[in-house]
Amino acid sequence: MYILTTPIAQYAFQTLIEVFQLFRTEATLQPLATSDFRLTRNGDPVTVTRFNGALTVRHGLTARDFAALLVDEVTRAWFMLDGAVAAPWQLRRKHWESFQALSALDRDVGMLFSSAQLEVEKAATRNRGEYFRFSDLIRAASVERLGFGFEGPREPITGYVNGRHEVHVAYALALDRPVPDAVVADYLAMDQPFRYGLEWAAPLLELPALRGALPPRKWSALAQVLRHAKVSLTSESADAYIAAVRALPEAADTIAIDNRLFAAGLLQAWALPERFMSAVDVGTPVSGLAARLRELAADSRRAEDLTRAEDGCAKGLISTRLSVLQRQMALLDHGRSTYEWPNRVATAVNERDVRYLLSVLDTPDTRNSLTKQAVREVLGLKLRGLKPADRRRAVFALCGFDEASQTAWEADEAARREAARRADDAQRAREAAEGAKYRRADGSVVSGATHVDESIAAGFVEIRDWRKGAARAYALVNPLSSEGRALRAKDGTLAYARTVLDARLAA
Repeated sequence: MYILTTPIAQYAFQTLIEVFQLFRTEATLQPLATSDFRLTRNGDPVTVTRFNGALTVRHGLTARDFAALLVDEVTRAWFMLDGAVAAPWQLRRKHWESFQALSALDRDVGMLFSSAQLEVEKAATRNRGEYFRFSDLIRAASVERLGFGFEGPREPITGYVNGRHEVHVAYALALDRPVPDAVVADYLAMDQPFRYGLEWAAPLLELPALRGALPPRKWSALAQVLRHAKVSLTSESADAYIAAVRALPEAADTIAIDNRLFAAGLLQAWALPERFMSAVDVGTPVSGLAARLRELAADSRRAEDLTRAEDGCAKGLISTRLSVLQRQMALLDHGRSTYEWPNRVATAVNERDVRYLLSVLDTPDTRNSLTKQAVREVLGLKLRGLKPADRRRAVFALCGFDEASQTAWEADEAARREAARRADDAQRAREAAEGAKYRRADGSVVSGATHVDESIAAGFVEIRDWRKGAARAYALVNPLSSEGRALRAKDGTLAYARTVLDARLAA
């Protein structure tokens, strides 16, 4: 037993790790002088001191003996139960956390040992060809006394090692093991006692009758279904839900459980999303082509959605409830499909917008197939199954272009795209050059883009380069005076100067 007396308060602890935790977390103790502390262990005095300003204790033990003392204390205080080592779920959470806190003590071993003690320990481990880690000694002592380290023992269901206290408590509740009342009370007092995949354990805290009612895996799946369906079990309703799924295999997943509860009338059908609660203005078709295209698109989407819902349910990928909802949505969406896209295409046809129609219709057969089908049915123009050149010619013909007009349009389009590309290149080059800095002759500093603009305006209209060591140097040169102004490739001024001069030539 440790008794710590200060001018502020007196504390009693079973273990030294609790004293360390108090020193680390209790702000009111920090301003006190070390002479204000009186710490005893079973009546014997323990020295309280500071290391780098933080409160700690000093002792005369070797690292191995000190590790054994720390682990022995927590073992006697919390882990020994009727002569056997207690499981984590039999400990209160704060005690488990104090046990795990032992592993973090060596973050600053100067808190635990004096400089002289550390030199002795490090020299001894070097002689053995090892590296001194106090946590290794703590873990070894823990495994020797408890059978596990700070990562905890194995879970009873998955068999995985786990150091989360709540995991062990959750499985103990599911298996209806005698979890101590103090442990249950601690978890009931928490806002979110079970998180990160353990939400299924929360009802087990509040309804003891659920504990052990189903195997843990099946209960976890049932709890997940109920949580998503926003169903809270009560002492009166729980039996019906448990009875409904009891005959299912232990490995039954959430879909199987959802289906069983739905068939038993314990789960209601999913409500339609809010968007279906209000009407949609689908618009008015601008032509017969728009009307047919909208019909084809709506029929296709409905068929795909219905097939997806039916196949997903048949293959066990979605629940019956979700399949019913998806089928309802598919049927309702058919009547809510708008004329926005069909009217856009039909308007482009009416206005002979060849550029837009090329983007839609001059595409591989697998793309925009419904649009091409509508064009074939309404306008009699075949677009699928053609060679690319023939398909492109058909689109131009749809817009009233003969071959000569098509050739002229494509030439203009190529020029337009080239101009757009050059403008884009120039813009990017200017943005890069804006980040560079150049000094004028009068000492003022301007951006690289301004430097280029002013130089070209002043007659520096030739770009010359020459080798300078292993690199090349560049300059804007005035052909009349042979004067030059520097450019650099890396800062964007060279590229910007080229785009400006190219534009002057093109003009």
